[in-house]
This record gives sequence, structure tokens and C-alpha cells, in this order.
Amino acid sequence: MSKLTPAAVAALVLTTSLGAPAMASASPATMQTASMSSAMPLSGKWRACDFTDLKWVPNPGYARPVAHVGTDTAGNVMATVDIATARPNTRYDVRIVQTPRPSSGCAAGAPGVVSGGLQTDAAGGGSTTVVGPVATGATGAWVIVDLPSGSSQTPTEFYTSEFIAAI
Repeated sequence: MSKLTPAAVAALVLTTSLGAPAMASASPATMQTASMSSAMPLSGKWRACDFTDLKWVPNPGYARPVAHVGTDTAGNVMATVDIATARPNTRYDVRIVQTPRPSSGCAAGAPGVVSGGLQTDAAGGGSTTVVGPVATGATGAWVIVDLPSGSSQTPTEFYTSEFIAAI
């Protein structure tokens, strides 16, 4: 019969805890910690500014975006967004929405919202990095990528984060 030494126990604890995501205490159901090296999947869900899923808004888009969200050493929030299979040669809007916030008011230029653009190439791929100051009191951030509509307030295509990243 073999015995576990203190070093073996420490190694076991370390290897089993490395793969578990850390959960932020503010909203365990929707907030996870993220760094610039962790991926934040985006799906074809439309969300209110408070991160509520608006189930009745259909999305005909077929793009595959992924964001990497975190903060830099200067205290800025940043998101690098990569997209594939999107509309070729098209400009998408990208917004980092910092939380907590009310359910309305997360357009480009609103307090706590950092915005930028992403231009796709002829194959429908593209990448961008959006950087801005962390809002006072912000504890999390999520990402919206959308293609504005010329005839409606609802975007033609949209993709939002699956969780709120702790910042």
C-alpha cells in the first residue's frame, strides 16, 4: 500500500484546481474571471444593457466571433475580438459594456461603454482590439459585435458574450 506524501497531496490539489474557472461573487450565474489569455465565446443572442437575454429577437447571422477580455497594466479594459465566417469586406461595430449598469443605455459613447470597429477581409475573417478606461465602480465587462441595420434599431447581425468577465 502506498502513502501520499505532503508533496504528492500538494501536487494533486494544484493539478485539480488549475482547470476550474474562478467565479466572481457579484453574480455567480453570469460572471467569470477572464484574462487576455482566456477566450470568451460570443453567440447570436441579443442582450439588454444589463446582460438580460432578449429571446424574441432573431439573428440570421452565421459568423463565429471570440473575444479575449481583461485589463492592462495601465488600468484599461480591453477586448481582442477575432471573427471568422462573417460577411466579407464588412465593418462590424464592437462594444465593451462594463457592469453593473441599467438595462438601457449601452450605445457607443455611453458611460462605461468602449467602442470600436472590426473590418472583415474578403474571406469574412477579421480581428480588432478595443481599449478604454475602466468605469468607476465597474466589476465586469462583456462584448457586443453587431452589424447595424439601415432600416431598424435592431442590428442586421449581432453576437454577444456568453458570460460577464470580471475586471
